[in-house]
Amino acid sequence: MALAPPTRERPVRDPDESPIFVVGAARSGTTLLRQMLDAHPRIHVTHESAVYFYRSAAPRAAPVREWLPRYMDTFSFAWLRVAPGEVLGELAAMPSRDRTVDAVRAVLRCKARLRGKPRFGEKNPLDALSLGRIFRDFADPRVVCMVRDPRATVASMLRMPWAPPGVALGALLGRLMHGRVQPFADRVLEVRLEDLAAEPRETMGAVLRFVGEPWDDAVLDHVRHASRDDVAPLPWFTGAAITPPARDVAEGSWRTSLSPAAIRLVERVDRDAMTRYGYAPGRLEREPAAADVAALALAELPAAARFARRLAAYRRAVGRHMSGRERLDPQRAFEATLRFNPDAWRSHPGLRVPSVPSPGADR
Repeated sequence: MALAPPTRERPVRDPDESPIFVVGAARSGTTLLRQMLDAHPRIHVTHESAVYFYRSAAPRAAPVREWLPRYMDTFSFAWLRVAPGEVLGELAAMPSRDRTVDAVRAVLRCKARLRGKPRFGEKNPLDALSLGRIFRDFADPRVVCMVRDPRATVASMLRMPWAPPGVALGALLGRLMHGRVQPFADRVLEVRLEDLAAEPRETMGAVLRFVGEPWDDAVLDHVRHASRDDVAPLPWFTGAAITPPARDVAEGSWRTSLSPAAIRLVERVDRDAMTRYGYAPGRLEREPAAADVAALALAELPAAARFARRLAAYRRAVGRHMSGRERLDPQRAFEATLRFNPDAWRSHPGLRVPSVPSPGADR
């Protein structure tokens, strides 16, 4: 499937002031694309700084000087290994210094500077929820949305401790992300993971043209050229950092890992994305009855309710932290994000949660 450029594509006038944002549903290839972009000698796309997420949890009227120090006391900032003083110094050099966009720019630019790169950006699936703000904050952001067969995405999420449990919730999350991106489709480059794996040179050529950077062969060898110092050493992240793109996608693996009822459930929930990106309904040896599909969704309700309670409690804790009412220890918060889907830990025997580094450590 050929890449379709945005209908309002414009030349990048000032690449060094045009941040790159990589969004998409979880397990859709955002980390892989981030690594390939980072292999470019001019580009550093930060791994999930999550500034927009934490800002949304702070009081609406809170100035940057109040919520930014609290953000820098989170595991998301700690994994960047950027010294807080460098961010504050970068912010102090800006004319306004008290806008969300100034804080975002300071964090991302500091990280890019540590890598010796002039071009900065962020990879974070959650930024799909903030696209309206991103397009308001920056004059010319370049947003690339990774997409993947929803059935493969859901099958992969079922093995992730941080993901929603169950087929229905995973499919609904994909539908939510797709719905958040579509209002901005005329300004977003949509890239299928399957195309990136099958035709990396052609696909990355289109991505680099969109973000306004010259071609460099290093993007096809991210295993050797990209940095990995701001990624938590968890297998679902590090795998994309050490695996060539042609080996990163197993098209059709969902056929054996998902039941016929689960396949049809995902196809129904994510029908719009399936149609837009050219994913055909699966051919099944046995067509499940409608009652089987409904029974699967109903059977997942207790796990979905537990997930909702955990997520709500986590968001309340983050809100208390960002409002200054109660500090949320970074290690405890990091571990909490890995308990949303406890059953998934069976897919990672022997894995231990790594310790969150001190901000700016091990640079």
